[in-house]
Amino acid sequence: MKKLTVLAALAASVLAAPVAAQEAMTDRAVLENDVRVLADDAMEGREAGTDGYDRAAQYVAGRYAEIGLTPGGDDGGWYQSFGLVRTSLARDTSMAIVNAEGRSVKMSYGTDFVGGGLPSAGSGAFEAELVFVGYGLDRPDLGFDDLGTVDLEGKVALWVFDNPEGLDPLEERILQQRANERFAAHGAIGAIMLWTPALDMRIPFERGSNFFASTGGLTWMGPDGVPGDTANGLRVSMVASSDMARTLLEGQQLTLDDVAAAQSEGMTPLPAFETGRRVRISYANSVEPVLETSNVIGMLPGTDPALADQYVVITAHLDHEGISPYPLPGGDRIYNGAMDNATGVSAMMEMARLLRANPPRRPILFVALGAEELGLLGSSYHAAFPGLEEGAVLAANVNVDMPVLTWPFTDVVAFGSDRSNLGPYVASAVSEYGLELVPDPNPGEAFFFRSDQYSYVERGIPAVYVELGFGNGGEEAQTSFLSTHYHQPSDEPDRIVYEQLGRFADIAYLVARNVANMDERPGWLPDEYFGRAFGGPIAGEE
Repeated sequence: MKKLTVLAALAASVLAAPVAAQEAMTDRAVLENDVRVLADDAMEGREAGTDGYDRAAQYVAGRYAEIGLTPGGDDGGWYQSFGLVRTSLARDTSMAIVNAEGRSVKMSYGTDFVGGGLPSAGSGAFEAELVFVGYGLDRPDLGFDDLGTVDLEGKVALWVFDNPEGLDPLEERILQQRANERFAAHGAIGAIMLWTPALDMRIPFERGSNFFASTGGLTWMGPDGVPGDTANGLRVSMVASSDMARTLLEGQQLTLDDVAAAQSEGMTPLPAFETGRRVRISYANSVEPVLETSNVIGMLPGTDPALADQYVVITAHLDHEGISPYPLPGGDRIYNGAMDNATGVSAMMEMARLLRANPPRRPILFVALGAEELGLLGSSYHAAFPGLEEGAVLAANVNVDMPVLTWPFTDVVAFGSDRSNLGPYVASAVSEYGLELVPDPNPGEAFFFRSDQYSYVERGIPAVYVELGFGNGGEEAQTSFLSTHYHQPSDEPDRIVYEQLGRFADIAYLVARNVANMDERPGWLPDEYFGRAFGGPIAGEE
């Protein structure tokens, strides 16, 4: 808290002349009208790919035009269209292990291994060297440089799942989720995770394999006709059973028993080495079109020509859950999604009006995102294909998603702001409004992974997710809404206290204004793990 207070005081002295504490800036009546329109039964719950969603998108496009924004979608229009597809294994993947003498042993799918081709890999076959890479970590700062001592180019990584103790929840989740991306970045074309005794104690392979059996799922289809995933270059991802893992390490520098001993002793580092064996794999994916939907994009030019290539993207997801296909208690089947996230979209449009009246230095994109409820897919698509002019970049993201607005809040959480040089500017905005910026009150929930800003973070773009804290009864209010009305038909417009929505939108506007007016390029802090994990600019290294 002391650090945040100092940053806020410093930033407030140099960024902007403060307005009176909690002076209303956004129009409360306009906010309420937008929420009521977007959450009306006529929008049928705004489910991606439905007529109801398209009506909501048309409404947002009309409001952008009224505000005076420029269309930022496809072909000079308001909409960035994209399709969603479901990828799955078209048939069982086949694999054989080839020893140094060229003799091969065929492995059995489901018994020896599971997994297969990644969504972007299509179908194919290859033979490649097997390289053991320990825990598959590139964290020399933690004593694990598993990928820095071997050549993975065109090879398949054998690795062991484990995480060092003492990491904060965000770092731990990243290490768990991004193994394939790490291997792809080092040139690997495949990865095989070994089912170790430590994993077997937690869950037998026979049960755990069901989770790993499918490497597909719902994703977007890129303009190039390739389904999206974050491990481009990696063709297959598999899991080897305990018996297969033992076979793969037989006669190597260490055995599966050695691995078990290292893990039982507090994750002792493991050596990385070439095994002298090869693997022969064939795989195939099926791709099934699911639906077409869109993001709605408006653009506001900046005032500083020197920053014209650095866009700030402000996001709020427009879609919700649609209509229940079966009767529900009370008879209401429409998931109106007033709090989630008509509030965020209405706040974003009021932010656009205020910024249009007093444009900041950097250009801004206002993006009402589709398919968030299906896995952050609209933001993932936009982060991958922002549609900017050559040489321009997305420099920062400010995301607003489902603030619970049922009580007079007194503090603000800004997920991610402490990991980049956005922090002082966010702190200044909150301080200017006379409120307190507080740390994540519930870090174990890893909320930073669970909203659209994370799609931009994965592309190396510093981001902040503006939310409300637990002060003045906030924990009780948020818990009550989430346990009773979240993703329920009862998430209706009358549940919102619109003065609180106005206050939230005021703060979000100040945050966006400050970020768009930054002197320095937005970047990750030099000692911040996100910068190492995802790339992107480092503060002070322009």
